Amino acid sequence: MNDHSCKEFTSTSTRPFHLTTAGLPNVYLVGVTYRNCAECHRQSAEIPAIKRLMFAIAESLVKKEGLLSGEEIRFLRKEVGKKAADFAALINKTPEHFSKLENGQLPLTEDTDKLVRLTYTMLSGNKKLMQSLAENAEEWLTSIHGRRQERIVATHNKSLRAWKVSRKAA
Repeated sequence: MNDHSCKEFTSTSTRPFHLTTAGLPNVYLVGVTYRNCAECHRQSAEIPAIKRLMFAIAESLVKKEGLLSGEEIRFLRKEVGKKAADFAALINKTPEHFSKLENGQLPLTEDTDKLVRLTYTMLSGNKKLMQSLAENAEEWLTSIHGRRQERIVATHNKSLRAWKVSRKAA
C-alpha cells in the first residue's frame, strides 16, 4: 500500500472481505489476509489463486437457482474472454439487446438465461461442470426461474489451495 501504519486482518465468516473488483456486488471472501488504512482509507487484500476463485464463482453462477442478473451475465462473458458483441452473436441477440441485458435495462427471460449459462459452460471447457450439468440436466434447467438476492461467499482452503463457493440469502 504505502508507508502508513495499516492494520492487517484475516477475513472470517463473521467478518468476510467484500471483494468489489470482480464486477459483482455480492462477493465476500473468507480466509484471506487484508489491510485497512485509517490514514488514507484504502483497503487491499492478498487473494491467493485468483484464477481459481473466478472459475469457482463462475461455476457457482451457472449452477445457481433463479435468473442471472445483468452483472452476473457480464461476469460470465468476461470469464470466457468474449467481447459483448461476440457473445451476443453466439446467443442470437443484437449487441444492443445484449448490452441492455447486461445493464439490467431489459428483463432476462428464462430461455435467454439458460442459453447464457450453456454458452459459458461450453466456451469455458470445464468438463467437470459440463458433466455435472448433464447428469442433473432436468433438475438444473427447472431451477432457473424467478429472482433471488444472494451473497456469494468464497472460502479459501489454504492446505488444499482451493476455493469453496456457497450462496446465501442476502
